[in-house]
Amino acid sequence: MLYREWFVHFRFPGHEHVKILDGMPEGWERGTFDDVCDAIGGGTPSTDRAEFWNDGDIPWYTPTDVTRNSCLALLDSSTKITEAGLRGSSARMLPPGTVLMTSRASVGFFGIIGVPSCTNQGFISVLPKNSRARMYLLYNLMHRVEEIRSHAGGATYKEISKGKFKVLPVIMPEGALIREFEEQASELIAQVRKLHTMNQKLAQARDLLLPRLMNGEIAV
Repeated sequence: MLYREWFVHFRFPGHEHVKILDGMPEGWERGTFDDVCDAIGGGTPSTDRAEFWNDGDIPWYTPTDVTRNSCLALLDSSTKITEAGLRGSSARMLPPGTVLMTSRASVGFFGIIGVPSCTNQGFISVLPKNSRARMYLLYNLMHRVEEIRSHAGGATYKEISKGKFKVLPVIMPEGALIREFEEQASELIAQVRKLHTMNQKLAQARDLLLPRLMNGEIAV
């Protein structure tokens, strides 16, 4: 994996000419997630208010949407809410490219939204303060899943709070290296999203045509 090669083993482009100081390459900085991103929670509109749900068109993600997804690229949510539902709850609209991390029960599953969306309370949504650090932070978190889960508490179900998440340490590489990683990793995610979309359309076509074929409506 490129992340491990560059940011764990320090074999990034030009590493031969960079000094290692205090256990990390010169020019890299230590901080916390609170320093480098906004950690955003979600919310659930009242299920007693039909106008919050009926004919909704705003993607509203739950952890199941992520844990059942076969890749990082999230195409759509299983449930939608309305503008009224968004205004009437603590859910927040998130921009495309936001990283979703499940933070409750099934902690440490990840996805990237492709369109403006919102979530329920089962997520910490990660919005980098430097937009070019999105892929680096995503892979940093994925590399540290067990560490993240170790900070999750709770008797009924495990949950990591935004407070605990924000103080987790993070090392930020030099800017040009982060940008280069962003370009390469983003291209990979874009290709995955395209293939995932194609597979979804093929599955829809199969589900539409197969019953007609079985009923003899389509000649072979």
